[in-house]
Amino acid sequence: MKTILETSISQEQNSHHSYNISSYNRLLAVVKDLACVRTIEEIIEIVRLAARDLTNADGVTFVLRDGECCHYVDENAIGPLWKGMRFPLKSCISGWAMLNKQAAVIEDIYQDDRIPLDAYRVTFVKSLVMVPIRVSDPLGAIGAYWSTQHRATPEEIEMLEILTDTTAVAIANVQLFQKLTNQNALKDKFIAMLAHELRNPVAPISNGVQLLKLKLGQTGAVGETVLMMQHQIKHLSKLIDELLDVSSITYGKISLNLEKLNLVDLVRQSLNDHAQAIKRSNLTVVQDLPNTPVWAYVDTTRFFQVFGNLLDNALKFSKPDGMIWVDLSFIRGENGSGSVAVLSVRDSGIGIDPTILPELFEPFTQADRSLDRSRGGLGLGLSVVKSLVELHGGNVEASSRGINLGAEFKVTLPVCEEITALDNDLEIMEAAKKSLKILVIEDNDDSAVTLKAVLEHFGHEVSIAKDGILGIETARKLEPQVIICDIGLPEMDGFAVAKELSKDSKFTRSILIALTGYGGQMDKELALQAGFKCHLTKPVDFELLTAEIDRYFDGVLSS
Repeated sequence: MKTILETSISQEQNSHHSYNISSYNRLLAVVKDLACVRTIEEIIEIVRLAARDLTNADGVTFVLRDGECCHYVDENAIGPLWKGMRFPLKSCISGWAMLNKQAAVIEDIYQDDRIPLDAYRVTFVKSLVMVPIRVSDPLGAIGAYWSTQHRATPEEIEMLEILTDTTAVAIANVQLFQKLTNQNALKDKFIAMLAHELRNPVAPISNGVQLLKLKLGQTGAVGETVLMMQHQIKHLSKLIDELLDVSSITYGKISLNLEKLNLVDLVRQSLNDHAQAIKRSNLTVVQDLPNTPVWAYVDTTRFFQVFGNLLDNALKFSKPDGMIWVDLSFIRGENGSGSVAVLSVRDSGIGIDPTILPELFEPFTQADRSLDRSRGGLGLGLSVVKSLVELHGGNVEASSRGINLGAEFKVTLPVCEEITALDNDLEIMEAAKKSLKILVIEDNDDSAVTLKAVLEHFGHEVSIAKDGILGIETARKLEPQVIICDIGLPEMDGFAVAKELSKDSKFTRSILIALTGYGGQMDKELALQAGFKCHLTKPVDFELLTAEIDRYFDGVLSS
């Protein structure tokens, strides 16, 4: 008799042990899954399946509090329960569990006055356990049901309570994630609108300064003042662009227009673009560039942005009469593969504090932490550089021997394995320089007038329309060769204008250019989809604008 009893106890212990192991393994898997979810729907799907396994129940429901009601959002059961229904908190057992902040364990539903029998008679339920989600401030409940009279075991109740605790944490995480996502979306919208609102007043100022430069030249006190103003406007525009770029890169909204280009030419061109700034800083730049082309697939605009940022940093943190070394080298990979180009910008400036180096490429990190912030900036440039270089499949690193011992930045980019010379036999057509008929569609009077003045300085015939509807009417009347159109127009926005004009055969050979304060990647894509040939942001550099006009006009002539 003793042997039989011992065997029975041993079997029960083994069964209990086996139940615990399998249940806890299942629970562990659920915890891992819930740690990765991003929506309430994912939580519900995971929990409704797991709750039934963990309790050996014939059915479970997932309930969320909805004001003064209980919403039975989902279920997993042998028969239908109350999915999709709502009941007042005080009239159902899930509401009781939430209001009393404790689990309800009911062995016989017909013997408990908390149960609304009319709702249960049509179901299979005979026994149940209802546990609130987050006991301190319940936001829902999970119910387990049995089709035969059943008193839930301590293990089943424990599993359900652990599951509800884990669910509460998962819901809190999802709510926090959604809140942060919404806040980031609002932040991105605010930054885009801020950039637009800043560009609008900066654009006419930039137009006016460029016009003064054309009229007065670059010499004398007035000429030097104009150059200074132009430099500061470019700096302001750069800060606006960095704000947008950091946001766009963070959310993967930037795409590259890769072309096979000679990095040597790009570096020389960028150095030439910075010649005035270098001269103004009284610095000496020493170049060490290959005599043969170094080919790589890069986005021209983004490469200039990367190199320009590094060169600007070297200028900013160097003292007058200092030195800047720009090196470009080609490093061949093993067995002819994996070759890279290394672009180095080194200066003899103030150097970098070693404690800052590990975080130097993080957004809003600044090497200049002095109270006067004499070197300015938002601490975004290097973060943008790192992201753009990595989008190109490369990497960037910074080094410094210490304070007042200079700094060096190295950009490594993959290069084309085929090293070929430029095809100099291609003939480039020189378009005839002529006066073009240009229509400017712009609702900002200052921007429109100053843009008209500059274009007329180049000998073009310019008309202005102050809204989209008038712009279309004027375009059809004058049939301009170039249409420069703002996006944020009253009555009819620039996208709609472009789509309307693109449908008219009169403008098949016209150049439609978007000139706007909206400079995000999505804005550029929408502009091209609407029918614009290119997208430029305010304030525009007139060399860039005239280059775009020439490029597309040359294309029309050649066709």
